[in-house]
Amino acid sequence: MTLTTPTTAQTAAGSVRDRRACGDTGPAVRQHWGTPVTVVELDPAALLSEAAAEVDADGPALDLLPPGDIITDLDAAAAQFRASFDALADTYGPDLAPAISSVDIQVEVWRHGHDVPATGHPADLVAWWVLAASPAPTHTESGAIAFADPRAGSQMTAMPGLPWGRQLMIRPVAGAHVAVPGWLTSSVVPLEHGQYVLVAVASSVR
Repeated sequence: MTLTTPTTAQTAAGSVRDRRACGDTGPAVRQHWGTPVTVVELDPAALLSEAAAEVDADGPALDLLPPGDIITDLDAAAAQFRASFDALADTYGPDLAPAISSVDIQVEVWRHGHDVPATGHPADLVAWWVLAASPAPTHTESGAIAFADPRAGSQMTAMPGLPWGRQLMIRPVAGAHVAVPGWLTSSVVPLEHGQYVLVAVASSVR
C-alpha cells in the first residue's frame, strides 16, 4: 500500500504560507486553511519482537501492551515518530506546537468491539503507526483511523487539500503511519469480528 505525503507540497505550501491568520488565535490552531498531516509508509518489521507475532484476534476489544515487549528498539521508534512531528513543524511553521522534549509511545491492540468517537487529543502532536494487522476485512474501512478538520467552515471551503470537508482515512495496514496536530479530530472505525490491529500511538511531550 503506497501512501502519500500531502503536507510537504500540496496542502501547506500554497494554502498556509500565503495566507494571513484572522483574529486572535493561540499558536496551536490558526484560523486559515491548511490542514497539517504527515502520511508515510514505514516498515516496522525490524523493530518488532517475537511477542508481536503472537498478537491475534482473541482478547479484549482494547488491550494495552508494554511498549518494550513489542518494540525491540524504542529509541529507534521514537526517532521515527519525531521525524514525522518535525515534518509537520517544517511544513506548517514554528508556531504549530511548542518544542518537543520527548515522545511518549503507547502500544495498543484493537479487536472486535473497539471503536473511538471523533475527538481531539490532549497532546500537541500525535501519531499512529500500524505495526501489524489481520487481513483486510469484508468492509475495508473497518478499523481505519479517520481524521477531520474541526475548525468552523472547513466543510464549506472550496480550496484544495485534506481533509477539506471529508474524512481522511488511514486503513489498518501494517506500515501505515500518520502524524497530525492534536486538535485535529480523530476516530477509529469499529472493528469487525476476527479483526485485530497492533498499533503504536505516540504523543509529543513538551
